[in-house]
Amino acid sequence: MGSKFTRRSFLGGTAAGSVGLALGGSSSSPARALPAPETIDASDPAMLDALQAVSLLQSGILHPGELLDAYFERSRAMDQPVNAWIRIYPEVAYAAAEAAAGRLSAAGRARENGSVPLVCGLPIGLKDLYAVRGLPVTASSRVLDGNIASGDSGVWRRLDEAGMVLMGHTHTHEFALGVATSQVGNPWDFSRSVGGSSGGSAAALAACFTPLSAGTDTGGSLRIPASACGITSIKPTYGRCSTAGVIPLAWTRDHTGPMARSVADASLLLSYMAGADPGDPTTSAGPDVPASGYPISAKGGSSPLTGRRIGLPGNALGDLPDALTVLFEEALESARRLGAEVVDVNFPSVPASLMLGDRVEVGAYHQQFADRIGLYAPDNALLVGRDIAALATPVFDYIGFERDRLRFQRDYNRMFYDSSLDAIMLPGATVDGMKRNQYAGFSVFDGVTANVIWANYAGVPVVSMPVGRSRETGMPFGVQIGGLAWDESTIIEIGLELEFESPQWREVPRWVGAPRRIPEVTVAQPGLGPEATNTRSDPPSLYALPTLSARR
Repeated sequence: MGSKFTRRSFLGGTAAGSVGLALGGSSSSPARALPAPETIDASDPAMLDALQAVSLLQSGILHPGELLDAYFERSRAMDQPVNAWIRIYPEVAYAAAEAAAGRLSAAGRARENGSVPLVCGLPIGLKDLYAVRGLPVTASSRVLDGNIASGDSGVWRRLDEAGMVLMGHTHTHEFALGVATSQVGNPWDFSRSVGGSSGGSAAALAACFTPLSAGTDTGGSLRIPASACGITSIKPTYGRCSTAGVIPLAWTRDHTGPMARSVADASLLLSYMAGADPGDPTTSAGPDVPASGYPISAKGGSSPLTGRRIGLPGNALGDLPDALTVLFEEALESARRLGAEVVDVNFPSVPASLMLGDRVEVGAYHQQFADRIGLYAPDNALLVGRDIAALATPVFDYIGFERDRLRFQRDYNRMFYDSSLDAIMLPGATVDGMKRNQYAGFSVFDGVTANVIWANYAGVPVVSMPVGRSRETGMPFGVQIGGLAWDESTIIEIGLELEFESPQWREVPRWVGAPRRIPEVTVAQPGLGPEATNTRSDPPSLYALPTLSARR
């Protein structure tokens, strides 16, 4: 290990290499996923991927505070042109790191390695929609200046209990309304967009400011930034991860999900984000999260995807630029080379009526800020005004939109069943390196930069992963691997094999960084609530659970 690691062997004699490697204290399948500590060679902990960091933390070679030092140092030294963080919380973070060290050390002394969650001691950034009690949650908007969360979001409560270390909140496109996140620069080229709305989270990962992050996806907001920044996201099944205590965009389309540099790291985080939350009834509707967590390692070998059928929806690919077409075809060929059968399928049409349903839900949340409309960014003020006006839509029409969505879900499932599919593959973007402000005024529902909204209406899981960089612009490009509801494991397994075959995620952008004085905040008096976001954010008592039915 490099000389910067100064707090070695803090577990008090724990033998490196005797690390318990399972999720949740179990001794099952993830054991082969973590690299042996002695094989990890890095002089800067910020360059570790999450699984490498886990190996070193659990073996006692790396102290959580030391790992946190590295990410804060890199962020402060280089975030000026990126602007990924809206705020950081050093006091909170170092307290959490010391608590994590205590848990790891106690387990080590008791020779109970593996009894501590694998993510214990790992830093994370949260999109500025997730409530954390006593800390600001502002949706990167002047509308919520000074707003302090009154409670914890369901996802953060789970991650906090697992021992994760909150570094700060990352920028979002204001209220997650758009696809640009223009205030953030793409580490690959600062003149290019990071995508939206989880753009700050994606940029922080690409820049190696944090090993893990959590975002949201209502119309591609995890997947568009993942493709733009060359990182991985997993949009889980609707209801797999709690949305309680998260500022909403459209309640029946909102998904929370993990972001990371690799599929393996994102899958690790999903295992701790997912699960039942009393604050979000949808999380109790589906099958349980696998007891051993989601897969975090590839099988490898010459044909690990043998028997897998991947659908290629030719009618849904869009008009790809030549450079992206090359990358997409290379990804398909990689799947074939690994043994998968790629079959042509016809993708069902997304009903145009559903767009108005989206606007009704957006307006229903934002009407509480109607007296502050002048505080929104000008483009977003127009969108919000239009969406508040959509509240005049008759209730009967809104119910009709929901029926249309159910029909689309069934048509989507029928495509899988009729062709015996395990997954489908689509491009992660239809624009090659969009300019930073090129689509600043477009809603996430407009679909101008990628074909993504289908997954939110179907409620199905999608892995978005990098497959290369454009030969025209040099910007990253990713693919979407979509599956059936509640079957995250299958699409993760496919993504892991593609990643093992061609680890594009290991490439890190290089730029001349500049120091930035990132705003630092300490815990304050929690907001009055009663809702965790300190806004009127709880959903109405209707939900859009995904179905596995294909009934016409």
